Amino acid sequence: MEDHKVDRRVRKTKKLLLHSLTTLMSQKKINKITVKELTDLADVNRGTFYLYYKDIFDMVEQVETELFESFSRAYEEFVSNSKSYLGALSFFTFVFEFVQENAEICRILLGPEGDYHFIEKFKNTIKQHQPSIDDTVPTAQLHYYRPYVVSGCIGLIQQWLDDGMKVPARDMAVFVLGVVRSGLGSLR
Repeated sequence: MEDHKVDRRVRKTKKLLLHSLTTLMSQKKINKITVKELTDLADVNRGTFYLYYKDIFDMVEQVETELFESFSRAYEEFVSNSKSYLGALSFFTFVFEFVQENAEICRILLGPEGDYHFIEKFKNTIKQHQPSIDDTVPTAQLHYYRPYVVSGCIGLIQQWLDDGMKVPARDMAVFVLGVVRSGLGSLR
């Protein structure tokens, strides 16, 4: 029972640190953030920070890794038939819901002062998990169409975050799927 309490305290501390980090990242570039100001804002001892992270960059890297692992696990749990329209709609709905659930950190990392490496990792994660688009389109065209769609999705997500996510995740998914399908029509 004691282990469960420790785990809960660790999660709470890391959540405080993450919230403080996103607050600071919304005010200044990551290379200008110090461990001292982060821990002061989180009201956490610096030694506690160093139990989990080497430095601010290590913290960001770990947060990104956890985000992508969470995305991958959740996607694998719900996907069943990604070749159907409903499977693709479920996938894109999932992407927007995932971003919505992690809006605070996604807004920072995908924003104008965001992390280019995060955006590239996000693109690669989506590419790895995206549903099959269409077996009737030539492979050479799909090779260029997929990164186009993924980059477009990133742009849509950025705009959606900037707009305060006022449009429901499912409606965004329907929109994206419509754009994807109309683009496929031009490839045939």
